Amino acid sequence: MPRPLAPPPISPPAASPFTLGNKEQSDLAKSLGLSSLPTRVANALEAAIAIYKATENGSRDTTVANTIQALSELRLTGRAYQKAVARLANDYSAVDHETHHSLQPLAKAVVAGKPGAEDALSRATQARIQQLHAHKRVGSGTEALRQFCGWLRVIFNDAAQHLRGQVTAEEAWRRCRSFAMEVFTVVGVDHRSFDAHPGRLTEYLGTDVSPLS
Repeated sequence: MPRPLAPPPISPPAASPFTLGNKEQSDLAKSLGLSSLPTRVANALEAAIAIYKATENGSRDTTVANTIQALSELRLTGRAYQKAVARLANDYSAVDHETHHSLQPLAKAVVAGKPGAEDALSRATQARIQQLHAHKRVGSGTEALRQFCGWLRVIFNDAAQHLRGQVTAEEAWRRCRSFAMEVFTVVGVDHRSFDAHPGRLTEYLGTDVSPLS
């Protein structure tokens, strides 16, 4: 099997604007039990769809194996170590978001020559490698869909405030799934597996999209 390669910095995906048509807005409003789609909801959906369309195919570089390989190169010395640190310090380093969020500040501290930064980066790197080894292997495109579904839940919760106290939690999830399916139709997402396994869609919609602290 080929040896995983630490990915080079990548260019940010180009997100093309997405605009909902009148019929699409009408269909989405109906799925929410509204007469029309509020502007804030339409804007949030258009932004979420544009981001998803830019990332739906995932990245062949940003995988668990390649991220572990990139972090493993921080064990090297000399110029190889410096190169690995510089790659991680780059804003477009091709590692997953959580790894980048937690380790980039430490990599930047090493680049800046701050005392104790190398030891701190080494400890954090080893901890992250252990976490990644425990991760279930998934396609990066699947992760993009999970993230998209998480945002659809947030948008639904904002748009369906009129349902609070009026329906059960089970019914709210059913309506959230129905709303997501309507969005999938607009975007062109193949949702046949979700049709057959609604519990899987509920799991995806439950994805935590709150900012990392």
